This record gives sequence, C-alpha cells and structure tokens, in this order.
Amino acid sequence: MEKAENRNQFVDIMRGMAMLLVVLGHTMTGCTANSQSSFLFNIIWSLQMPLFILISGYVTKYSRPISDGNGLWKYVKRRTVAYMLPWAVWSFLVRGIIFGEDGFLNVKHLLWNMDSGYWFLATIWTISMIFGIASFIAERVSKENLLKKQIVLLGCYLAGMVLLAGIGAVLGLSFFAIKLTLYYMPFYYAGFLYGQFDDRMKESETGKKMIDSVVAICFVMWLFIILRFSLYEMSDGGLAIILRAATSLAGCIAVCGLCKGIFSEKSVGGGTLAWVGEHSLEVYLTHYLLLSLIKLDEAPILYSPTGLSMVLVNYMITVALTVMAIVMMSQNVVLRFVLTGKKK
Repeated sequence: MEKAENRNQFVDIMRGMAMLLVVLGHTMTGCTANSQSSFLFNIIWSLQMPLFILISGYVTKYSRPISDGNGLWKYVKRRTVAYMLPWAVWSFLVRGIIFGEDGFLNVKHLLWNMDSGYWFLATIWTISMIFGIASFIAERVSKENLLKKQIVLLGCYLAGMVLLAGIGAVLGLSFFAIKLTLYYMPFYYAGFLYGQFDDRMKESETGKKMIDSVVAICFVMWLFIILRFSLYEMSDGGLAIILRAATSLAGCIAVCGLCKGIFSEKSVGGGTLAWVGEHSLEVYLTHYLLLSLIKLDEAPILYSPTGLSMVLVNYMITVALTVMAIVMMSQNVVLRFVLTGKKK
C-alpha cells in the first residue's frame, strides 16, 4: 500500500465517494419503504462496492513485488491484521458482546450468513490472499518477462477462483461470503490490470483519447441499462449476473473518468472526500451502529417530502456522528489498532 505522504489523492476521493454512497444506501433502506426499487438506489447499488473492489485492485500498483517466502508471509500477516482483526473485533466484541446482538456470537450462523455483518472484510481478505499467492507464483516463475508474468498471474488467479468455487460447492456459496467474493474478484483484477498500464496510456495523446472514448461508451452503456433494469432486484441467474457485473464495471469506469477532471484535494469537497476515503474502513465499520436513528412508526415512501426529509436528516446525523467517533477513536493507539488494525 502506498505510504501516507505519497497517497494518490484521487484514489482516496473516489474511495470516499463510494463509502458515502454505501452510507446513503443503508440510510435509505433503514428509514424509508421500498427504496430498493428506486432509481437512486439503482445508481448507488451499481457503483458502491464494485467501485471499492476496483480501487482495491488498482492500488496494488503501489505495492512491492512479492518475490520470496518472507515477503509473502509479511503480505499475508499485514492483510490479515488489516481485514480480519477488525472483522473479528467488530463482529464478536462490538456487535456481539457490547451491543448484545446474539447473531454475532453464533459463529456458525455468522460464517454462513456473512452478508448480515461485515462481509466486505471477509471478501477483500479472501481476494487479497488469492491475488497475493498468484503474484508470488508469477514473480517466481517469470520475473523478467512481463507478458509471461501477467499470464501466470491470471492463470493462478483463475485457479484460485475455481478452488473457491469448489469450496463453495461443498460448504455452500454462502459460507464466508464465497458467492460475493467470486462475483467481485473480476472487478479486483480489472482494477489491477488497468493500474499496470494507465501511466503509459496517459503519456500519449492516443492513449488519452482512447481512455476518453472508453469512458464515454461506458457512461452511455451504464445509463442505458440502469434506466431500464433494477439491478438489485434481478435474479441470480447467469445472464443477470453478467449484466449486473458489466453494468457496474461500466458505471465505475464512467464515474472515475468523469470525476477525474472535477475533483481534486483542492477542489470544493475534494478534501472531505479524500479524508473519508483515507478512513473508509473506519466509516464502513462504524456507520452501521449509527444508521437511521430517527424513524417514523410507518416508514414513508422514498420519493415523498417526508421520505426525502427523513433520508437527508438521518444521513447528515449518521455521517456527523461517524466522523466524530472516528476522530475520537484515532486519538488512542490501542483502540485504533484493535478496532481498525491500523498502527498509524
């Protein structure tokens, strides 16, 4: 991962945007009725997590190559602490013991129902492990030949997907969020692949024009589909999954490309988005406890004055309280490490 002083600020801005979309989507479903069928939710759902995974794959370009066993061990240890320590602490200690949610103390139930909790951490950890091992093998097999190394890495990555699918066939695809992990693995690889070539493409006018053309096509494709299909409410059939994935990928490419010239750390809101992106893990973990604190006895329809007001008020409260909690939590070294796996 890139060092703090050399962070790619645009990556943080896009990560922050994705996290704020996550909070907005959860706010909508928590205080209004039938919001999942709305066009706004369709936009949010098509972008939020795919964008996160895509960015996670992209930032691997800043990581050191894993060239030996010691490097692989450090990689596994670092990613496990970063993802699985917060998952365990927030699932069992925070949600289970402190907040008394019995479902988080039932290990078997939690492992087979990861989407009821912090499934994203389990998914990104699993993808990171498969990608890290694939990178290690590719580095050892072909360190000098870039094309051969990319082919080996892709082959090992696909083998990891097959192995994961095999485990899912035995234990069930719901086990440890395998179904979600398999769905998002192509997004991670797409982000990684683009990160390998984007700098060279941006150096030439032809490359820049090619990027602009792809962004424009993706924007039209994304808008055309989300205006006609509710991606969230689609079935889990093969064609539906492919359509959802293609639409989300197109949407992520379009949003990243269109926002590139608008947002920067110095632009209005850019610094705020970058801060949220830098603390996206903390926002993800904390906001669940602060969602929809104001509710009506009968949930209003989203597209009504009451529904929109409820979403706006709850969203502002959730974001404000989440930021306050993160700032206070970051002041204590022990809490920061135990709750987020971060030493700095």
